Parts: sequence; structure tokens; C-alpha cells
Amino acid sequence: HTPSPTHPPTLIMFATCQSLRATPLAAAPKRVERRNVRATRVHASTKKDDVESSDSVMLSRRALGVSSVALGAAFAQNLTFATPAEAKKIISGYTDLAGVDATIAFHKTGTVGADEWYKTVFAPFLNGALHSGEAGGHETGAAFKTVFNVVVMRGREAENETVAVIMVSPSESAAKIVKFFDDKNPFWQTGRDAGWLLGPITCYKTTPFLCRGPDPKTGFPPGFKKGNGAQLAVFGSKIAVQKDWVPAFTSADSDKLHDASGIFTSVAGSLETVKASEFKSRFKSVAVVHGFGTYKQAQTFNAKFVAASEPPFDGISQILDNFQGRAFEVISDTTFPEYLPKAGSRE
Repeated sequence: HTPSPTHPPTLIMFATCQSLRATPLAAAPKRVERRNVRATRVHASTKKDDVESSDSVMLSRRALGVSSVALGAAFAQNLTFATPAEAKKIISGYTDLAGVDATIAFHKTGTVGADEWYKTVFAPFLNGALHSGEAGGHETGAAFKTVFNVVVMRGREAENETVAVIMVSPSESAAKIVKFFDDKNPFWQTGRDAGWLLGPITCYKTTPFLCRGPDPKTGFPPGFKKGNGAQLAVFGSKIAVQKDWVPAFTSADSDKLHDASGIFTSVAGSLETVKASEFKSRFKSVAVVHGFGTYKQAQTFNAKFVAASEPPFDGISQILDNFQGRAFEVISDTTFPEYLPKAGSRE
């Protein structure tokens, strides 16, 4: 995984929210890049029904083909498909994931910008307060202490740049973490007063159920490098997730498309949305994170899906409901091996 955002120096982003006082930095725990971590793989989930579509519909072969290599036609000028020899190296299949959740939050940084926000606000939190047990209050602090991977990204807008953070933790901690990122939390007024937060905080929690292109040593997605691209996407699936969407998403043709688009890993997970959320859907919701070699690749891929204005993208609405996608550039990806959850061997 990758980067994590920053906020003004002494305004440690995750101060005790009840008092809004800055939390002293604790000694920074040991950090390593994800790709250097060896972790026991987690058990594959057997609760397939958790992510099945609640309202499956009959679809044509063309509609189901939206996830196939046919999409390549719309990218022709930007993509280079693999030769037969290279095709042998294309990522195929997927690994089941279970027992962890990812909390994803993003917001605008106003005139402060992503660089200053990361340097003065988020980095101090990441390097100390995250695992001090004090940030965010007693309950939230205990949950933060279990976070074992943090990815920080930037939106690359010319003004009022967006920053995004992915925190990976055991499932039982994520529910508490997501509450902290609720826009109604009075703590966020601190960021507005300081100028590094403009507008609302957007946050959602996803429970990953598969990974394309996992690190064979860990079973988790490979680490991001600074400058990699990422797409964060959320949608309701009009087809049964496990029965129809997963096979299409991990098909050979889809693998070719992902490879040609510069995608080196993908994580898909279930998503519980509330009625008032911009991500609401009457269908079972899915969250996807794609990792790309560059930000430009992520931006191109995302733009085609969002526009959905040319074949075969214009058929996306037959499969996906309320598609929301954004492209980001990775700032950092930090894994804390000492906080990795203990897990049994995969079956």
C-alpha cells in the first residue's frame, strides 16, 4: 500500500478530539516498505453471500463485456497490449482476503496544498501519534494502534488539491476509525481554522475480499512507490458480485486490459453505504483500488469510466450503478510489521 497525508506541525491531525488539544508525538515505531514485509497470509473468506447483489438483473453479453478487453478499443491511443511472450507475465487470478478492513478518507487542502499538509500535519501523526494510543481519544486511540498499513495520495488538482488516506487495520478496529473521520466530528474544525481542510471530509470503509497481483510473500497487495498512480472507485453492482462480477473482473480478457492500462495490482471489497451518502446504491456496493505505474495512467483509465460516453464505456450503466471514481498519485506507503495481525495459514 502507499501514502498518507500530512497536516500543520503542531496541529497533529489526530489530536484528542474531545479537547482538541495537540497530542505530544510518541517515539516513531519502526517503518518499512510493504514489499519488504513478510506476513502470514490470512484465511480466505467463505461468506460469499455478504457481497452478493441484492437485485441482480439479466444482462446481455455485450454488457458483461464491459470488463473485458473490448474496453481497449477506447484506449487505443494510450495503451500498448502485450506480445504473446509478454502475455505470460500478465497478472492473472486472484487471492482471497479476509479479516481486515480499509478505511479511506479524503478532503480538500485549500491554499495549504498537499505538500505542506503532508509535511506539517500528517507526517507527525504517522510517525508518532498513530500508535501512541492517545490520538483521537481513548477509544479511537486504541483502534489507531492496530493500523498496520497507511497509504497517502494526492489528487494533483492545480488548486485546492485533494489528499486521500487509506488505513488498513483489523476489521474490529475499522468501525471506530471511520467514526473519527465523520465530518461531524468537532475536531475537523481545527483543520478548517488552520487552513488545511476546506469543505467536508469524505470517508468510507471497505472489507476487501480479493486481490489481483498480491505479493507472493505476504498475500497482501504489493507496496506502492512514490509517484505511482491509483484509482479509488465505488459503485453498486447490478449483477451478483461473486457469481458474475468477480469472474468478469478477473477474466483473461480483463487481465489483458488491466495490464495494458498499467495496472499492477487491484483490491476489491464490499462496502456498506448509508442512504445519505454520495455512494448510495440500491445494489450491493463494491469498492475497488487499482494501482498503476504512473498517475497519468490512473487519470486516463479513470476518465474513461467516469465519462462513459463512448463504446463500450457507454454500456457501463447496465452493470454498475452510481459509479464514483477518482485518480490519485501516491505520496507514501508505510507498513508497520510489528502491528500486522496474526493469522493462520491459508487453506
